Amino acid sequence: MERYTLHASIARLEYERRRYLRAYFQTLNIPLGQGQPRILAQLHRSGPSSQKELSAVCGIDESTVSRSVDRLAEAGLVQRTPDPACRRSTRVALTPQGAAAAAKVVVAFEHEDAVLRTALGGADEKAVIATLSAMADAMAAAPPYEETE
Repeated sequence: MERYTLHASIARLEYERRRYLRAYFQTLNIPLGQGQPRILAQLHRSGPSSQKELSAVCGIDESTVSRSVDRLAEAGLVQRTPDPACRRSTRVALTPQGAAAAAKVVVAFEHEDAVLRTALGGADEKAVIATLSAMADAMAAAPPYEETE
């Protein structure tokens, strides 16, 4: 794997992040895949949310959030309830089992942040976050890639 391109470096970081947390999340019986731990952590922070809200905050496509919520519901970690504000919508909420797992996910993410901070070597964490955010914003603003001749 190329180690000195942005693409390769970001992919490697994401791989190592997942490797770091995977075994622990499996002990919690959290389905692994398309952002299930992020969804649990977000529900822990914000309380019941729509799938659209989860998609926006977690950075996960809405159809993927739907599948992820299905898996979390099958595992007994979340439940869907009717949205009182909109009859066609549902809210996703943690079950008691999900609330316990989500609290542990939040702590694991905090430990992950601590490990990542060790690599900063005194660099300003806010500057690193700002740079990563600017990179994400640039990707979000760019039109989808198309081959050009």
